[in-house]
Amino acid sequence: MLRLFRSSLLGCFVLLALLTHAARAQTTPAGPTDLNAFYDQLNAYRTPQYQPLPDLEALRLPSSFSGADLRALRLQDRHIVRIDLVYTAFRLNPAFDQRQLNLSRIRNLAASVPGLLEDESITWTLVEQTGCNSPTACQPFFHGFVVYVARHYTAASSRAEVDSLTRKLRLLEKKKPKTAKKSPGKKVPCNLPFTRFTVRQMARNLHRTYKCAQREPQIVKFQLLVDAKGNTQSVRVQPTTAAPFCPAELEEAIRQSVTFTSGFPINRRMFAFQVKGAVRLPMGPLQLLGKPDLAITNFALADSAAKLYRVFLKKKNKHDYCEARITKAGELLAAADTATLEPQLPADANVVNKVMSRHPEWSKEVVVTDVTGSMFPYTYDLLAWLQLSTLQDEKTFVFFNDGNDTPDKQKKVGKTGGLYSVKTDSYEATKNKLIEAMKAGGGGDAPENDIEALLYARQLTSDSTDVILIADNYTFPRDTKLLKNTTAHVRIILCGVHDYINPKYLALARKHGFSLHTIEGDIMDLSKLLEGQTITIQGQQYQVTKDGFRLIQKS
Repeated sequence: MLRLFRSSLLGCFVLLALLTHAARAQTTPAGPTDLNAFYDQLNAYRTPQYQPLPDLEALRLPSSFSGADLRALRLQDRHIVRIDLVYTAFRLNPAFDQRQLNLSRIRNLAASVPGLLEDESITWTLVEQTGCNSPTACQPFFHGFVVYVARHYTAASSRAEVDSLTRKLRLLEKKKPKTAKKSPGKKVPCNLPFTRFTVRQMARNLHRTYKCAQREPQIVKFQLLVDAKGNTQSVRVQPTTAAPFCPAELEEAIRQSVTFTSGFPINRRMFAFQVKGAVRLPMGPLQLLGKPDLAITNFALADSAAKLYRVFLKKKNKHDYCEARITKAGELLAAADTATLEPQLPADANVVNKVMSRHPEWSKEVVVTDVTGSMFPYTYDLLAWLQLSTLQDEKTFVFFNDGNDTPDKQKKVGKTGGLYSVKTDSYEATKNKLIEAMKAGGGGDAPENDIEALLYARQLTSDSTDVILIADNYTFPRDTKLLKNTTAHVRIILCGVHDYINPKYLALARKHGFSLHTIEGDIMDLSKLLEGQTITIQGQQYQVTKDGFRLIQKS
């Protein structure tokens, strides 16, 4: 009996030791190897002297930070969105190792803030100041961490913003000129662009030109940009399944086979245009009987012409044709000057309006919008744009608030909820649904359920419908793993790009073939970049790494 007791007691001690070790393993800061790998992926840039970002709340932690400094962060009701480690390039001793000092500082901060290094929603940046060259000159330069924080938003805190939003929209309505019922516009001559060959001939040419060993059955969509003379400017293919094929070879084959002899003829003028189509792989050898394995599915005008004409593609007696109506330039793109109504708004507060105005051809896309507290200026911008423009057709909107105020610890990837949808051509219906979503929840922590909302939107529409995602540059989605095997074509409008694009969004776009859009311009074809390449995007230089992108130089 005594032996049995001793054996049981020994077993308990062993179990207790294992549990204690496991607990320590979970709370121990990253080891040297892990921390070095973490450090090597950090964004980094040089500047004469560091200047905090004006649109985010910044708290400074000096190199020798104390417990009082950490308590000032008030992380119980706020969350960290970005951390900049700031130091000077000047050193008295040439053998001084700045990297090791930085690693030590990061290790100390991580030990004081549990889970800091594991929080993928935080953007880290190394900032080296080059504007001093002596101890005296470097004395006033800041050394340490600059921590950018945002408050936790709830349904209660969102109510005040909803009230503010409603007041601003009323003011905007008063500024809107009273006009009579809009005329559909004068009808003008219109023809579809002229192809050099018939579709069947183009299919035969494509079959001869496209040589690829992959033979898995699939549909591959494509898009061409063609100038006013009929010359193809670019070709982009987009698979609809995960089956392998040869994208570069197919793009070149389409470029050679799908050709035009003119631009888009409207009102006795030629315009640049966009073509969408699809190819069924593997292609049949002769393309003589049945439907060809190549189809052209849509034409759209380039931006400049879309501001002048409304074009409608129609079918009569199995023949496609177009109708065009002239409209006052910019009528469909009227937008609010939001800066005059809200001087406290961030510099890119009208990014939604700017991007949508650049792309009037995005008429049928479903719009998925983050309406959590941090996105308030941009939800206003979306509604302002809708209020002062005209929806020609019903559009599907999905608004998400990251779980209807579900406690952060209870949020499950793919099942967070807080999704609100409406399909309408009515501004009022859109506004009411957006406000309903805002009132139901403020978002809580930083990462949101963008992808859950995106996939929900895909369920509401056809698989061929493109998606516009309006997202926060600094709150990267927590649920990107849900995108595995997706074939969705997503255009991401990034809000809050204060100084550089979050490299995680660049990596997301490269991995899945998405496009990114900021107030400055459009970022396309990132998936063509290879590991190790560098690319300059809107003045900032990034490097493609094994795990994504990292900022390496900032203008």
